[in-house]
Amino acid sequence: MSDKDLHADIEWRDDGLPLSRAFDDIYFSTASGLEESRYVFLQQNDLPRRWAELGDGDSFTIGETGFGTGLNFLAAWELWLQAAPANAHLNFITVEKYPLRAEDLQRALALWPQLQPLAEQLSERYPPLLARGVHRLHFGRVSLTLVIGEASEAFRSLRLEDDNRDRHVDAWFLDGFAPSKNPDMWTPELFENIAALSKAGATFATFTCAGLVKRGLQDAGFTLKKVPGFGHKREMLRGQLETTAPTRISATPWHLPHTATQRRPKTVAVIGAGVSGATVARALAERGIAVQVFDQGSQPGAGASGNEQGILYAKLSPKPGPNGDFNLHALMFAQRYYREHCADVTHFGGLLQLAQSDKEQQLQQQIGQLLDQHKAEQLARMVNAEEASAIAGVPLNFGGLYFPTAGWIEPQRVCATLLQHRNIALHCATRIDTLIPQEAGWQLCSADQEYTADAVVICSAHGIRQFAQTTALPLRPIRGQVSNAPASTNSRQLQTTLCGEGYIAPVFRERHSFGATFKLKETETELREEEHRENLDTLAELLPQVAADFAQHPVSGRAAVRAATPDYLPMAGPVPDWESVDETYADLRKNRKLLIQQQAAYQPALYVLGGLGSRGFTYAPLAAEVLAGWLCGEAMPVSAELVKALHPARFAIRALGKNR
Repeated sequence: MSDKDLHADIEWRDDGLPLSRAFDDIYFSTASGLEESRYVFLQQNDLPRRWAELGDGDSFTIGETGFGTGLNFLAAWELWLQAAPANAHLNFITVEKYPLRAEDLQRALALWPQLQPLAEQLSERYPPLLARGVHRLHFGRVSLTLVIGEASEAFRSLRLEDDNRDRHVDAWFLDGFAPSKNPDMWTPELFENIAALSKAGATFATFTCAGLVKRGLQDAGFTLKKVPGFGHKREMLRGQLETTAPTRISATPWHLPHTATQRRPKTVAVIGAGVSGATVARALAERGIAVQVFDQGSQPGAGASGNEQGILYAKLSPKPGPNGDFNLHALMFAQRYYREHCADVTHFGGLLQLAQSDKEQQLQQQIGQLLDQHKAEQLARMVNAEEASAIAGVPLNFGGLYFPTAGWIEPQRVCATLLQHRNIALHCATRIDTLIPQEAGWQLCSADQEYTADAVVICSAHGIRQFAQTTALPLRPIRGQVSNAPASTNSRQLQTTLCGEGYIAPVFRERHSFGATFKLKETETELREEEHRENLDTLAELLPQVAADFAQHPVSGRAAVRAATPDYLPMAGPVPDWESVDETYADLRKNRKLLIQQQAAYQPALYVLGGLGSRGFTYAPLAAEVLAGWLCGEAMPVSAELVKALHPARFAIRALGKNR
């Protein structure tokens, strides 16, 4: 696969404007691209008036075909800051088949000095690897959902096939290269997906009056009006969605709760103050929801999130699929997330993921080829043993993948920092024993007090299964012991985090953290000398002299219990009524590919985030964003395929398909 198949192939004209070689078309008007964006998309969608009339806490969603240089996004962002209420939120959903490389994006946006403060923020958060799929970027009051892929397929990937959850868009920017240059984009399927993602009465504006565009919009239920175009263009189109068709169900909707129209909760209780609970609480608090967080420990991160140093890493894959896709997108999201929320306790000085076996070396070579194709050296690149040694500052016998902007964090301080928000109330030393459904919401019972909330999210790692509603979830406890040792002369030379069969982080407060053991189905948390020796033996494979230094002195440490799922992906989503799932989809036992259009009953407003395993700090931020999508009825930050791959009910559905 060549770079031309992955990114926009740009020719920079003598007048400084970018031209797409693939479509032989310019990205914006030669007269004034910014003024054209403002006229065609902002004015013709009547956005200045509509945004000025929004109420406190309201949100507005724009959908766009063709992200291109990001000019339309920046123009909308600029107007939003000027016209919308200070606490309203703009969601901008856009698709792009051939995304610009970062350097081309920066060069294009440099043409608009007035937009530079916003352009710099976009460039800073622009994904280092523009992989197919959904990329969610946050900019305070504005969120960008950038979907890389062919337009129709990209919009289709966002649909859960539920009118209550799919109809997000208030206004459309139908942009992109002219239909005469790019007819393959302007298909009936594109307009069908646009209509399926539109709220009733959603508006659109487009620069073109081409016949196939007019027919596609009319067939999808939009009314049309011709208005004067911008500059030399005689006319353009605007209109709105007048008629909506019911969603066509193409797959069994086991992932969708059979409930009334989604009601956004005003209060949410989160059980667990580790990284999963802290990220969920923060995501909801930033959306204006009052959150109460309960943890049986004495402080945030007292359980599996309580080690001195936590490693931020992912298991990348050279092949597309749910595990590899989620790992990649979760890593990039987490790197942005911690820099924005917890910069003071984030230590992203680089991470080396070393290949200690022939199998791992072959896998990394394939990943390295993929990285090279994407020119994604800012995310990771292959290095040999000599290069790895120079980066690490210590001699290494292995090469591997070098992640220059990964590293380690301070887990407990990360959790505490995330929970410092005016909409979050923290209850430590408070164990929630039972959950009792109420007519509206839930009652949470501890030993000596009762609490209420509109919705509940359980984030208590291996303790998730203690509740009657979640005992069926197939979470497996995993004991892990981390060792800590005083820094030595040799260990102080280590400049970057090392990760292989085990891991070690650079010196912190005169000590190093290294480990960790992996004891499946064990729940005891006492320290074991044999596991310290196991950690030292693992470290000796990476840094023999450092391991020998550490062995000369007593080693301390900490043991905790994590939870993992059978497929090693986290679970993030609503909790089903297990009997209803079994009854509704019983015929899947006979034919697992059978289309059953009914929806099963779910526990009302009960959700879970767990099964993060050893990559909790990498997985949690994006998984929490998925939870926020479920609770708030927002467009998801991942594809519908990944929504299902993370769904708590997936194991029950698989069991039915295998007639278990």
